[in-house]
Amino acid sequence: MKNPSLRFALKFLFSVLAAAFAAQITVTLTDDRFGESVRQVAPAYGVAIAIVMLGGYRYLPAVFIGTLIPAIFEKQAYLLILSMPFAVTVTSALAYRLMAILKVDYRMERIRDALLIIFVGFILSTILGAVVQTLFFLSSLAINFEGHFVPLLWTNWLSASVGAIIATPFLLTWANPSKFRLAANQGVEVCLWFVTLLLFGHITFQNWAPSDTLFYPMELAIFPIMAWSATRFGLRGASAGVLALALLAGWEIIRVLSGDGSGMSQSPANIWIFVGVVSITSICLAAVMMELRIREAQVLENETRLRAFTEALPDIAFVLTREGEIRDIFAASARIEANHRIVSAERAVGRNIADIFDSSVCRGFMDTIEKTIQVNEIRKHEYSLESADVGEHVFEARVTPMRRSAGGTSSVVWVAYDISERKLAETAIKDRDKILRATARANNNLLVTQDVGRAVEAAMREVGNALNVERAFIFEITDRTNEALQNFCIQHEWRLHENCPSFLGNPHYQDAPLEEFCPGWYQTLNEGGYMQIDSRRKDALSVDVLRHFNSRSMLVMPMWMEGELYGFFGVDHCSRSHDWSDGEIYAVRVLSTSLSGLLLIRGQEKQLRVAIESADAASSAKGEFLAMMSHEIRTPMNAIIGYTDLLGQADLSETQSEQVAIIKRSGRALLDLINNILDYSKIESRSLELDVEEFDIEQVVCESLESVLVMAQEKGIHVHYELEPNLQETYIGDAHRIRQVLTNLVNNGVKFTTRGEVSIHVKLESAEAAKNCAYDTLHFEVRDTGCGIAKDKFQLLFRAFSQVDSSTTRKYGGTGLGLIISKRLIERMQGQIWVDSELGSGSQFHFTIQLLRKEHEANTLAPFVKQTGTDDRLAGSFAEAYPLRILVCEDDKDNRRVIRELLEMLGYRPHVVESGEDALEQLKHRAYDTVLLDVRLPGLSGIELTRAIRSGAERIERCEQHIIAVTAFAMNEDRQSCLDAGMNDFIRKPVEIVELKDALRRAYHEFRA
Repeated sequence: MKNPSLRFALKFLFSVLAAAFAAQITVTLTDDRFGESVRQVAPAYGVAIAIVMLGGYRYLPAVFIGTLIPAIFEKQAYLLILSMPFAVTVTSALAYRLMAILKVDYRMERIRDALLIIFVGFILSTILGAVVQTLFFLSSLAINFEGHFVPLLWTNWLSASVGAIIATPFLLTWANPSKFRLAANQGVEVCLWFVTLLLFGHITFQNWAPSDTLFYPMELAIFPIMAWSATRFGLRGASAGVLALALLAGWEIIRVLSGDGSGMSQSPANIWIFVGVVSITSICLAAVMMELRIREAQVLENETRLRAFTEALPDIAFVLTREGEIRDIFAASARIEANHRIVSAERAVGRNIADIFDSSVCRGFMDTIEKTIQVNEIRKHEYSLESADVGEHVFEARVTPMRRSAGGTSSVVWVAYDISERKLAETAIKDRDKILRATARANNNLLVTQDVGRAVEAAMREVGNALNVERAFIFEITDRTNEALQNFCIQHEWRLHENCPSFLGNPHYQDAPLEEFCPGWYQTLNEGGYMQIDSRRKDALSVDVLRHFNSRSMLVMPMWMEGELYGFFGVDHCSRSHDWSDGEIYAVRVLSTSLSGLLLIRGQEKQLRVAIESADAASSAKGEFLAMMSHEIRTPMNAIIGYTDLLGQADLSETQSEQVAIIKRSGRALLDLINNILDYSKIESRSLELDVEEFDIEQVVCESLESVLVMAQEKGIHVHYELEPNLQETYIGDAHRIRQVLTNLVNNGVKFTTRGEVSIHVKLESAEAAKNCAYDTLHFEVRDTGCGIAKDKFQLLFRAFSQVDSSTTRKYGGTGLGLIISKRLIERMQGQIWVDSELGSGSQFHFTIQLLRKEHEANTLAPFVKQTGTDDRLAGSFAEAYPLRILVCEDDKDNRRVIRELLEMLGYRPHVVESGEDALEQLKHRAYDTVLLDVRLPGLSGIELTRAIRSGAERIERCEQHIIAVTAFAMNEDRQSCLDAGMNDFIRKPVEIVELKDALRRAYHEFRA
């Protein structure tokens, strides 16, 4: 409890209640000779003395109030009511003061304290209380003092002293905060003792009522019972037994006084005197036993201290002069004397240390003595001596200078301790640390060295040097299917020097029978054991094994791989025997495990490398196959699309025009399928690279919408876009991939919308969303008012070859690759894409990407004014606007005819050849404004022809000849390879009229420039 005032108030209240309870017991027991106001026994004195002794003078009011409470209800005279409170208060105050003067310990652990408390605190102090109580009693009853004072005083003093003797020791003992614990079987022992005490007490006190005498010899049996409790349980047992005996006596007296027993002819003082004597005897005996135990504990502690001091004494001590003369000597044992080559300490006095020790030891002694005397301070010196019993002993000496005496020489006190065991422990720790460091370095070599052989050799060298062995080796167990027919062969070896026999290159250790060379090894190693063999073992098996390996001592550990015994790793000595320590065994075991792991990992790495190479080859083959298929499909598609365009320019009927449009849409759908498959293949093979360049964000949005304008106009769908004003006009990123994603999304929007609109909205995310201040996070949203998507179908989106419903493919077509390609492209640009939609309410596709800002304005194409996007008319006026001399080089007959007719419809008269050699020949003799050159040509390819032209190796009319690549290889890397070879432009097959016209425009502007 943290509040001191509240704690004191509770203790004070408890003291009042305890004093009141004791006073009530006192009131209950009276003596008939003096009326009901004279008490037989007064435990109130004992409780009051205990309260004041434990709490001090501040608890005197609690004693007075508690004792007063029961007296108030007796309806007696005023002085009789106050007699007991005043008597108890002055008695407890006097007892407390006397105990303080005598410096008594209330724990009564000494017989002195017990006797002083009993005879001074209880017997002597209660005389004052008895006098006060007697005076109050006689004054109240107006009784003649003569003839009554002494008997009444005797009665009051007897009841007060006995009450104090009974109650106070119990309260003082049990109020002690030290814990009271019983041994395992003492609980039963206490119960038997208590039952026996109550039984004997009951028989003794019950007999007293008829005869007015105690029942002999039962009362005498109580003494040994109480003595036994005092001996076994100390003051707590003695005080508890006395209290129980007193309560039993009081209960018997009250029963007799209430009329249940025979009448009494005399005072029951004999009983209380008997209880008091038992109490004094028990308490004194308990105090004696307690003091004896304390003294025994002190003796034991002194013995322990003496033993510690004795063990701390030096093993040997000298008093040495500056010249090395021994003035005095002390040796702890004859063994220490023998270690110092001293036959007898008495005989060594007066001799010089040079006569006893070797010259090197003596020189160290003399140097230390001289330095100690010169600097006049304590110095240390460590020396070793060959022991007279076993080996070498190391001593550490503390050399202390002695003051110079008058007419004497300088001397020192040489105190030395045998530290041989400590040195051995330090050496063992150093060796262990050395081995652990070597093991760590070995493991590091295994991790960082790529070459397996070098890594294993470096690891074995580290541990071999640390263990001071001569060889380390790894043997692999082969043909593990049959335990009895297994062989073993050497795989790795390290040798300390060339004189050690080598296993490598020796056919003796290649596929040798394991059971013949090493009987029983396989079973031991396979069970997780290890082998240590030494030449000092005389058994024939060990001798044969060591002879096979040219060794004198070997330590071999098993090596495991994927739960099977791979082989064994071992170290050995070829020239000497050796006892392998626990540290060495642990180091070899650890390295064996590490080597096993390395060999397993490297083996798995090799398998993984082969698997990766196979996968890369398969992926490369798949890519080449797709590229080849794309080329082979695009080549005939060029003729199909080209002639479709030509037919579309002819004068056709309405049915024929519709049929031509169907052919063209189908061809475009096939081309879109090919493009999507190629893109998806590159994304999944992680070979897709982004082209980072400056672009106009509005232009990209417009171009993505232009691709769906025709289909939107046919369906009557409104298409528009909205850019947030705070957007930059120019950013740096992959505009082509952003356009591809937007095109996929708006194409889906138009496809699944029957009426309404499709729109693109671009806004700038908050600045906090950007990871770098140099970047802007753009949020693109493509909205449509189409059929919408149910929420439980969202998981089917963004999957390869997947659509929300199988009926979607039948109704709207498509491969299901558009969204997965868009998702992969956005993730490749470190962005996110998601969808919000409800069935019947349209869809909103969102994606966010980070783009690097460009801090200047760019020329922006106005939306939808670029008419070339839809200008697919074939008119002769085009050649008049952009006159060019054109050479066409195409090996495919149908494609040559299509391209020539397209150019003729535009008003040109192209010159057409079918090989690279023919084109080169034409260029040497005629000047052309531009060349439409196929890349894949028989013989001299388009790439080779371009490089020859640009390098100047071929003399042609115009070295800066404008060259346009026309190829069915439609990948971005194909385009880049053409541009890197020196071509000026790139058109994919099948040739679109729009793309062809744009390329011719660019060629004309470059030619004019």
